[in-house]
Amino acid sequence: MQSDNNTNTIKAAAELGQAIWLDEISRPMLDSGMIQELVDSGVRGITTNPTIFDSAIADSDAYDARLAAGEVASTPEAIFEQLAIDDVKEAADILRPVYDSLNRRDGFVSIEVNPHLANDTEATIAEARRLWGSLQRPNIMIKVPGTPAGVPAITTLISEGINVNVTLLFSIDAYRAAANAYLDGLSRFVKAGGAPSSVSSVASFFVSRVDTLVDSLLPAGSELRGKIGIANAKLAYRDYQQLFARDLGDGSRFFSLNTVGALPQRPLWASTSVKNPEWSPTLYFDNLIGDETVNTLPSGSIAEVQENGIVSQSVTCCVDEASRHVAALSEEGVDFREVTDQLLEEGIQKFADSWDALMSRIVSKSTATVVAVG
Repeated sequence: MQSDNNTNTIKAAAELGQAIWLDEISRPMLDSGMIQELVDSGVRGITTNPTIFDSAIADSDAYDARLAAGEVASTPEAIFEQLAIDDVKEAADILRPVYDSLNRRDGFVSIEVNPHLANDTEATIAEARRLWGSLQRPNIMIKVPGTPAGVPAITTLISEGINVNVTLLFSIDAYRAAANAYLDGLSRFVKAGGAPSSVSSVASFFVSRVDTLVDSLLPAGSELRGKIGIANAKLAYRDYQQLFARDLGDGSRFFSLNTVGALPQRPLWASTSVKNPEWSPTLYFDNLIGDETVNTLPSGSIAEVQENGIVSQSVTCCVDEASRHVAALSEEGVDFREVTDQLLEEGIQKFADSWDALMSRIVSKSTATVVAVG
């Protein structure tokens, strides 16, 4: 279904099971009512990361008063955390009616643990617990990277009833590990007497970064260019359908959990802004719509999707072809396991670099603001 002036593409996608989340947040967006307007238009969640907050603080003076209000005596980490917590709390309150009306199946806001902890299980768990306790909202998700050290942290946090957004997933093996960590955590939570319907998770599978790296390695003119990101995501969704099947009786781990109210861990398509200007700006929306999925988009991409997005049950289309595309990479000299390993390493480093840039910006803006006020 091609969108037109009378079609709300976001709501049309929701009818096919896909939730659109805003991949952006800032104090001006909250104060102006823009986020409320997006939620009213059908947006069902928000995700954040250090890069998003760095951009928000850099591009606006809306945080300056807070930076000058005596908080400069604290550490930049503590200053940032308070600013982020305030924004995330307000966004969660805006989305709370969505969370309630959908019976806790959506309406979440995600906030990330310090990316420097990506390879430290116990530190990740401790920070996630602390953020969860500080936010005091049931519709919060704590973002934990899907690294080998992150996987046991996911299980522990889910077992304690803490919602988790598993981020930085690039490979099918990493996706399966994240899904099984969620199921392990759910099993422990249920055994401890927890209500399984009260805990949720998404698995954030990155898309455009796959195409960017793979295309740089493929020969010029290769027919695989621009196809592997979507193909990889479709194969992950095929695994999702198997891992979270509800009709396999006692042979399915999720079947027994679902019978007592557990929710599936939804695949979330991250990094879905198109980087190649030769491609349709709605490429990663049009081709990855399916039941129990999430797509995260910044506001500009949401506007593009509303204008030009094509809505159809597309994520289950041409999966055999997707498998052939991924398999054909080796014939063109591309080792896809090396690609996904490199993307994970680079992803951790990019978020860590963004965190460091954010801390530096807070220090510099705090100093400048105090001088200006003084």
